[in-house]
Amino acid sequence: FAKELTCDAVVCGHGFAGITACRELAEQGKKVILIEKQPEDTYAAVGNEFAALNAKILQERGVPHIDPIEFYQNFMKITSNMPNPSLVMKFAQNSEENSNWYLDRLTEEDFATMTTAFFPPTEHQLSELSGIKFWPSVCSFYGECNQTKIQMYNQAAAEEAGAEFYFGTTAEYIIMENGSVAGLVASDADGYVKITCKAVVCACGGMGGNPDMMAYFMPDMAQALTGEDALTSMSANDGRGVQMAYWAGAHLETTPIPGMNMKGLSVPGKMNCLPQAVWIDESGKRFCNEDMPYAFVCRAHNAQPHHMKWVFWDSKWETDGPAMGMVVCKDFRSPLHNPEEIQQFIEEGTILSADTIDELIEKMNAPEWDNGKFDGERFKETLAHYNELCAAGADDDFYKPAEWMTTIDTPPFYAAEMGSSWMTTVGGLEIDTALHVLDVNRQAIPGLYAGGNPAGCFYGNIYAPQVPMSLSGHSTTLSYVAARNCVDGI
Repeated sequence: FAKELTCDAVVCGHGFAGITACRELAEQGKKVILIEKQPEDTYAAVGNEFAALNAKILQERGVPHIDPIEFYQNFMKITSNMPNPSLVMKFAQNSEENSNWYLDRLTEEDFATMTTAFFPPTEHQLSELSGIKFWPSVCSFYGECNQTKIQMYNQAAAEEAGAEFYFGTTAEYIIMENGSVAGLVASDADGYVKITCKAVVCACGGMGGNPDMMAYFMPDMAQALTGEDALTSMSANDGRGVQMAYWAGAHLETTPIPGMNMKGLSVPGKMNCLPQAVWIDESGKRFCNEDMPYAFVCRAHNAQPHHMKWVFWDSKWETDGPAMGMVVCKDFRSPLHNPEEIQQFIEEGTILSADTIDELIEKMNAPEWDNGKFDGERFKETLAHYNELCAAGADDDFYKPAEWMTTIDTPPFYAAEMGSSWMTTVGGLEIDTALHVLDVNRQAIPGLYAGGNPAGCFYGNIYAPQVPMSLSGHSTTLSYVAARNCVDGI
């Protein structure tokens, strides 16, 4: 070993999960070391907003209060009761306290740069869809004060409490003795580093940079992306947190894990439309009720060839859309009623537009789009039938509510191809309500905890989007809870 260190606990990763666990451990009087593979001088947080249920700053700005029980019930409905109920409730009940603590060093000038996605609401903004509710309880930091700055505030608080930080240091494996955590081996520019400790918090991020792991944990999304048909994401993290815990005896989740936005409706060019348009597969057929929230329609969407579909609407979006709460947006659920922005999407190539359906189909079958696979003749039959259903006010095929149906018959006509474009994985390790990593007998591994992306059991296999960036919110809150539980064991 190039060097050897000793502490009470090691936190692997400086992100939302790692920095909160580190700070809480330090403030509870424990000697903690945080290791982060990014160099300190170029460190950057991943993501600039986080779900903060009932945070003080949001309440001061008039953001609606969220009943934790209502949030919990709605969350479990979306995720088909697959998550660990206690974990979801811990997030709902602790998010306010955790968010206030996480933001406690921000100045008035810092808060002045903060915005809240989808608040104040626009005139036709959707807050509920088919019984699934959405809340704008998110802290968005895209100005001078971003999440990197906020995490550095928390790093300073942790250092003041005695925490040590080692950047440019990669976690390698956990040292186990008699079934308990006894240390961790990492590596830096000088070689291997041995850290003797009683606890390790795996908060290393997801596995988006490891196609083999993703194929294992996401069999339901095999060949989900075009190109090389390889599973990839925006994240380059290689799943080391899950690997280390597995080597130490952890039990892996036995159902497919979710990807943030992957199993929903993401679109090249960050454009989305719900729910008035008609959705068509490559064969030219309609395949589901377009009214359902994405956590429900994702199965139907991903069952289509290449996990892709086409979305169609016409010029009436400017009149019928606002009346229905039409969402045509760069960001999920953010209403857009601006023809200039639609034109921008057309110029970018994200949206196709034509004065006739035949011309639109011709554009869709251009090599750069669909290689001639789309069945235009069948689509025209499907569209004629759909328009008849709209005129009759009853969807006899998929029972889409009449209030969300509008004919597609007035030029210009629009089409957008939707597919799987996503950010990161969520899960992999089975954990209990104290965020202990569980072994093959579902017993807690003494001294081993997981936070953030490696921690499973929170979403089931569907990323629930009721509050934007719920992943970052649950990462900070539950890692805060994990650190508190960890204190008692070291």
